[in-house]
Parts: sequence; C-alpha cells; structure tokens
Amino acid sequence: MTDPTDLSAAAQRFMADMTVAGAPARADGPRILYDIVAIGGAFAGKTITTGVSISEVQSWPAVPPHWIHLPMEVQFTQTNMDDTDCAPGYKRHSRDYSYTDTSIHPARAWLSHVRGFISIAIAEAA
Repeated sequence: MTDPTDLSAAAQRFMADMTVAGAPARADGPRILYDIVAIGGAFAGKTITTGVSISEVQSWPAVPPHWIHLPMEVQFTQTNMDDTDCAPGYKRHSRDYSYTDTSIHPARAWLSHVRGFISIAIAEAA
C-alpha cells in the first residue's frame, strides 16, 4: 500500500470522492484501487476490484475515466489494453467517455462509466 499522504492533492481528492460515492478507494503503488458491484452482464452481482493509474487522475475532478484496470478474467470482445501500472493479474482497458452531464458528481459519473463498461464484458476467461 502507498501512504495516501504521499499522493498529490488531486489523487487524494479522487480517493475521497470515490469513497463518498460508495467505492472506498485505496492507494496501491502507482494505482488507486476500489471495489464495485457489477450491475449487469456476465459479472452481475459480483464484486470486482478495479482501479486507475494515479497518473490518470492528476487533473481530478476535471479528468474523465478512460483507462480502467480490471482483473484478467474480465474479458471483452475488443478493447485497447495494456498492463501499465497494473497489479499482477490485471490489465487496463481503454474506453472512450463521452458523457458530459455535469449535474452529477464526477465520482458518481466515473463509477457509472466503470459499471457500464463491466456490464458489456463477455464472460470470465476459461
């Protein structure tokens, strides 16, 4: 675990906002991890630990979700993916974000985006 006091103010605010939004966040090396419950698709009802690179949230809250860290068993038909800043057993997936409703808090919009993305996962890898 990373000491949260060593993080930038933006990363600390991201973690606090995610926690208030219902996904307690924790720093872990070069990434921030948080748990969500999948709301649809092949993983519906399952708790999934997901995350983001700390470098991705340096403009929080003005940064939209883009690279999402997910366990390798979460598979998609097609995404851009790599393992930059990922924990062992994880890949990060690129998903464009175009939802611009500023009437909801950025952390809630972020979580909605991640849950929506996971809902289109095809299944667990064999």
